[in-house]
Amino acid sequence: MKLSLRNSGRTRTATIAIASAAAGMAIAVPSLAVATNSSQSVPAPPANPTSASQIQNIDQVKTAIKAYYGDTTTTTPDPVPAGSDVSFPNDSSTQLLHQFNPDGAYAHETEGLAAHAEKYLAKQAKPHQKHSGTPAILFDIDDTTLNTFSYEIYSNFVFNPTTNAFFVNAGSAKVFPAVPGMVDLEKKAIAEGYTVFFLTGRPSAPPASDQTAGTLANLTDAGYVVNPANVFLKDETQPWITCDTEGDKVCSTTERKSQTRAHIENDLGYDIVANFGDQFSDLNGGFADRTFKVPNPMYFLP
Repeated sequence: MKLSLRNSGRTRTATIAIASAAAGMAIAVPSLAVATNSSQSVPAPPANPTSASQIQNIDQVKTAIKAYYGDTTTTTPDPVPAGSDVSFPNDSSTQLLHQFNPDGAYAHETEGLAAHAEKYLAKQAKPHQKHSGTPAILFDIDDTTLNTFSYEIYSNFVFNPTTNAFFVNAGSAKVFPAVPGMVDLEKKAIAEGYTVFFLTGRPSAPPASDQTAGTLANLTDAGYVVNPANVFLKDETQPWITCDTEGDKVCSTTERKSQTRAHIENDLGYDIVANFGDQFSDLNGGFADRTFKVPNPMYFLP
């Protein structure tokens, strides 16, 4: 369920889960307990509801999400060319992008998570700490390092790969700004000797268009230090991706990301000391000493 209404190796991972409750409410997935920063679980709706009262009203949820992010209209026009929004054929209007409030609840929560992670990484960087390889950290991209609230508002929480690609390929922090706290976290980690990797579900191989250039430009524009060789986009033809047993190039997010982390650790010689992601599928599957769940009440990717 994307309320966008979008649609294995060693296991040695401790998880810090700090997910948003969005003004006291959150979207819960059946059978998935989501930890909030108050350490309380948000109850999931039943898998087969028998009454409308068992389901959170979608309009109320959207309102809560906007309040949590501090929905703010900017002067930046949307990056979708006139007539290219497939949801509205021949549409020539331009929307002004909406962004989160840097002094809102979302920003404060992610900054708190980053501060917690900074302390952990500083401790792990001390000389007496032993690592199984060169110390590294790994970030997901969408809503872990780059915030996509602007697209969710533009699309009314309905994902479309065509319009989303225009946002990604804009390569601009005015479109997808840095998630609060994460740029400083990366810089402090680099100063302490960590190598930084990025791992995303954005495509770099057919049948989708290659989003590498826009991704690298956006990360750089947002303030991150980026080594292109350490940025892994979705490409299930890579030799370390072994879950594609039927040749259909279909792997789950957990399979693809955990196998890429295994490649970074086992083949490249790194120890992923911390893995950051806004989805549990970014974090599951091992090959990281500790995982940090970044708040994202907008969508869920299995």
